[in-house]
Amino acid sequence: MRFLLPVLILLSSCASAQTNPEPPLIPRPVSITMAEGYFPVTSAVSIIIDSKELKSEGSYLRDVLATLLPEAPMLLPQRTIEGPVIALAISNDGEMPTEGYSLHITPERIDLVSSDRAGIFHGIQTLIQLLPPKGSETAVPCLTITDHPRFAWRGMHLDVSRHFFGVEFVKMYIDLLARYKMNRFHWHLTDDQGWRIEIKKYPKLTEVGAWRSGSQIGPYGRGEYDSIPYGGFYTQEQVREVVAYAAARHITVVPEIEMPGHAMAALAAYPEYSCKGGPFEVQKGWGVFEDVFCAGNDSTFSFLQDVLSEVMGLFPGEYIHIGGDECPKESWKACAKCQARMKSEGLKDEHELQSYVIQRIEKFVNAKGRKIIGWDEILEGGLAPNAAVMSWRGTEGGVAAAKSGHYAVMSPGSHCYFDHYQGDPANEPLAIGGYTTVQKVYSYEPIPAELKADQAKYILGAQGNVWTEYILTPEQVEYMAVPRMLALAEVLWTPKDKRDEADFIKRLELEFPKLEATGVNASKSLYQVRIKPRQGNKPGTIELDMSSGTSRGTCMYRLEEGYDRPDRTQSIVNGFYQKTLLLNQSGRLEGYLTDTISDRWTEYPPSKQEFHFNLATAQKITTTPPPAERYSEGGAFTLVDGITAQEKRVNTEWLGWLKDVTITVDLGSEQDISHIGIGALNETYSWIHLPKQVEVSISSDGKNYSPLGSAEAKATVGRSEFVINKAVKARYVRLVVKHAGLIPEGFPGAGKQSWLFLDEIEVH
Repeated sequence: MRFLLPVLILLSSCASAQTNPEPPLIPRPVSITMAEGYFPVTSAVSIIIDSKELKSEGSYLRDVLATLLPEAPMLLPQRTIEGPVIALAISNDGEMPTEGYSLHITPERIDLVSSDRAGIFHGIQTLIQLLPPKGSETAVPCLTITDHPRFAWRGMHLDVSRHFFGVEFVKMYIDLLARYKMNRFHWHLTDDQGWRIEIKKYPKLTEVGAWRSGSQIGPYGRGEYDSIPYGGFYTQEQVREVVAYAAARHITVVPEIEMPGHAMAALAAYPEYSCKGGPFEVQKGWGVFEDVFCAGNDSTFSFLQDVLSEVMGLFPGEYIHIGGDECPKESWKACAKCQARMKSEGLKDEHELQSYVIQRIEKFVNAKGRKIIGWDEILEGGLAPNAAVMSWRGTEGGVAAAKSGHYAVMSPGSHCYFDHYQGDPANEPLAIGGYTTVQKVYSYEPIPAELKADQAKYILGAQGNVWTEYILTPEQVEYMAVPRMLALAEVLWTPKDKRDEADFIKRLELEFPKLEATGVNASKSLYQVRIKPRQGNKPGTIELDMSSGTSRGTCMYRLEEGYDRPDRTQSIVNGFYQKTLLLNQSGRLEGYLTDTISDRWTEYPPSKQEFHFNLATAQKITTTPPPAERYSEGGAFTLVDGITAQEKRVNTEWLGWLKDVTITVDLGSEQDISHIGIGALNETYSWIHLPKQVEVSISSDGKNYSPLGSAEAKATVGRSEFVINKAVKARYVRLVVKHAGLIPEGFPGAGKQSWLFLDEIEVH
């Protein structure tokens, strides 16, 4: 239990003549008033509780203090006692919000009061954050805090199917959640790559389904695998141990049993519950697979109900997560039993068949006194009457649920997927893609703007998701989750008007040494310089802004030897600069952060960016229509910013559309042209398909365009070029990029609208 170790804050135990500075608490309390003086924490302190129901919380606090002091404090029932005390008490006045608490510290005593045990525990976490490290003079500042959470659901998720993590690490992960007052642990226990929970009635789920013959290595879609057997599972005894451990920290564990898709591990063990009958194997690769549970076979429902019965016997929480996402329909279309089910139930298509599955499972779960929650695909075909929605494909699912009177938990990939890159991808471990900084997480607002007040009440809260396709070790889980988890914790606890990004970053920097002291491998990507290009003050130039996530230190940059210097009046090769840089020709830059306190370069790796200029770079550009909101960072300028997307896909390098797009570039003057090209992405496992073709035309006046031809690309995985090579003269270049349309059969997401991702335009 690593977080029983007290943490760093520079305090003196002697009385102060001045009011104490506000401590760097995360999440920031609703209200904090500082006072003079300190309360000394010594072995003479007694912890008193006003009822037996607080024995667990009192024992927890005693164990924390035992790591600090020569002797553990005494834990006593409520009584009059001389000497310093920490008093824990339940208030029944009905005025304190659920999970809220008040903490009052004077030089003589500490009083922690709440209307419930959870609030007492959260107050203890605040007190722990105030404690100095072992070996320091032990005192906490005098203050009064009144505090309560903004949202009821403050969650973190962990995928243990793609990569398995043992019980001790899961407990450590729960300790992290507890420290920052989060109260839901979403345990993703089953998927195509492994079944991780013992089900006694179906032993082959772990005998077969928990083990795969190898694992995918390298980027998505390359078809590269190792041959190292991999697996693991939790016994029911271990599950109970984790659930009890979380409950002692007032965290509810929400198990996820995937259905009707993401079922290959289960079907490898019991192929009779599929449409085809197998044989199947536990999948080595990531992505979405065609075979799912057969919706026309009643024995499938008996199997799922048996599994859920054992699961509900292990997890006492209100919600059972049943997945429901990314369910291909091809096997149902070809299955006589599924088609017969659709006919007998009057279902018009396979989407309604999926809704039938979800609603039938919900009736069973509801009959057991529980509720289901699922990913936002469970909206398709009609939402089950009492189901809650976890909105991951943006905010639309949560909005639709709330407007129809259903509860929703917001978890959009744009802000809450912690498997995305969080710093310069060149310096980060291989990730699935995306680009989500700690600042972006902190900027998230869980209540969508389009909801009215009576609809907003259905937003339970939000959670961060840690999918582990590329996360192999406990240390890497920590790196990807922390500090983004802390940013989300504050979003979900602290009132919106109390949130301040700059202040949060300052408190976060003081939290880093505390995390380090407890052995947490927190990411320091905050200290990497971000190189962000934007349109210069005149066409053909790029202005480069450099920034980091911290106010400490100064962002600098240097130009490496052998590259053209973009501004000869300011540049000194290998020198460092503090001004916005104007770039007008190809070059490579490195961005650094200096430590102005110690007057030395920080140990954090530099950010590097290569810029390649062509006739279209930084010229005027328009796109009709504009890119979809989810994939629009940088706007049309992204297509002419001089940056060619690299193998590690990040959202800042690609724009996305769900339809045809017309792109027009004004080269500024008539030019001799021999090459026109544009990059597109082929990543079908992410529903991203190459365009059908790119039609190119040219103009001298911007009004009358002459067709130049059309280009098609070879369907290779990753980035492809659509190119026309012809010698012409023109000022304007127009590209009409034809969207691929619906995803064809045999591909993940078949029948859905495909995504069109475009990158750099090159004109030579």
